[in-house]
Amino acid sequence: MNIKDKYLEIREALGTSFDITVEYLALKKDTGILAYVDGFIDRDLLNRDIIGAIRRADFDGNISGATSAISKTVQTIDEFVTEILSGFLGLYLGEYYLFDLRKWEKRDIQSPDAENVTRGPKEGFTEDLVTNSVLLRRKLRNTSFIMDSMKIGKQSNTTVVIGYIKGIADTNIVEKVKSELRKINVDGVMESGKLEQYLDKRPYSTVSGIGVSQKPDIVAKRLLEGRIAIVCDGTPHVLTIPELFIENFKTAEDYYHRVLFGTFMRFMRFIGLSVSVLLPGLAVAVTTYNPEMLPVSYLTTIIRSVANTPFPESIEILFLILMLELLKESGTRLPKTIGSAVSIVGALIIGDAAVRAGIVGAPTVMIVALTAVSSFIIPNLNEFTTVYRLVFLLLGALFGVIGIAAGIAIVLIQLASIDSFGVPILSYVSKSELKDSLIRFPLPELEYRPRNIAKGNIRRSRWLD
Repeated sequence: MNIKDKYLEIREALGTSFDITVEYLALKKDTGILAYVDGFIDRDLLNRDIIGAIRRADFDGNISGATSAISKTVQTIDEFVTEILSGFLGLYLGEYYLFDLRKWEKRDIQSPDAENVTRGPKEGFTEDLVTNSVLLRRKLRNTSFIMDSMKIGKQSNTTVVIGYIKGIADTNIVEKVKSELRKINVDGVMESGKLEQYLDKRPYSTVSGIGVSQKPDIVAKRLLEGRIAIVCDGTPHVLTIPELFIENFKTAEDYYHRVLFGTFMRFMRFIGLSVSVLLPGLAVAVTTYNPEMLPVSYLTTIIRSVANTPFPESIEILFLILMLELLKESGTRLPKTIGSAVSIVGALIIGDAAVRAGIVGAPTVMIVALTAVSSFIIPNLNEFTTVYRLVFLLLGALFGVIGIAAGIAIVLIQLASIDSFGVPILSYVSKSELKDSLIRFPLPELEYRPRNIAKGNIRRSRWLD
């Protein structure tokens, strides 16, 4: 095939988009073809390291010897095109050469809004896959830390990296995760949340058994415990597999603070989850079916407030919960400069106006406000708390305290039935693992990794004598 036919073949394979450049490169003894996506390539490096190098008079056709840029070769035009669309510079000169001269605009490393900390690293993942890989490699400078990549998406060809520590992670889980990722057959993957839904075998469950984080130190810690990380190009959210339910009560700060404070905060998160899920339903159950459980003074206040409202307390709480969700959604979608102001002012105005208009009582506003504040303590369980809050509200309104107790049993049974790639999410039962549960023991006493996750190397490094 002559150079003109090869040009037409490459041009047809890459398409006619305005940002794709395919051009002849005239040399002293031959003619090559350059192909790249405009905006992906550093033009200064292109002119200096590629074009300038191979146009020298002493160029003998040896690409690797003439240029200082990192290069590789591929055998087929399909591989050639795929790598060009991923940001490589393509050069055809008898063979398909690829040069890594990628340079594009990307967001700077910043502290993630959803995982603010008072102590510890402030850096967070970005949308750039290479940057995210570097952030993890800085935490785990070990040859055992493996990062394998694959392409997912027929149209997007999104690069997905599977990271794990060889010798600690369970090889069976690693292979199972890779196998499930290869089975994903979609047009494109824009965010790791899409991968999570394809990996989750219980789509109607409120808990997936797959963790997510935007902080490299948290992901690195989970990798050290034997978990697998999935880093998707184009998103700062990194998945970790498997995730145990108790991990939702832990943060990276727990290990940076002293023991008593770290343990106290874990108990506060557990209380926050309980209040957020159970308080509305329990309040309705007690006031409707078992008012004798309340102090007389508080019961009198409730009776007076209910006497001035047209709806039962269950309807009042449901109304305020729905208003709360609407305010949260509007605050999320609006620009930051006005989103927080709208949420706060909206909540104050609506709550005060509803009480003054006699639609809801003041005790009901306090119950929903306490529920809302408690739900912010564990943002990772937002879906869990939102769904089960309404479920327990319904059970409390229909069956009272008995319905609440039955609902707790059902939730525990459901959680016990969920596993993440063969690891039950409630599997935190051994004596050594309980040292890092709701009660956090001193770091030197945390000698063992979770036994159901780390199969290769259970014992952590110990202090030197």
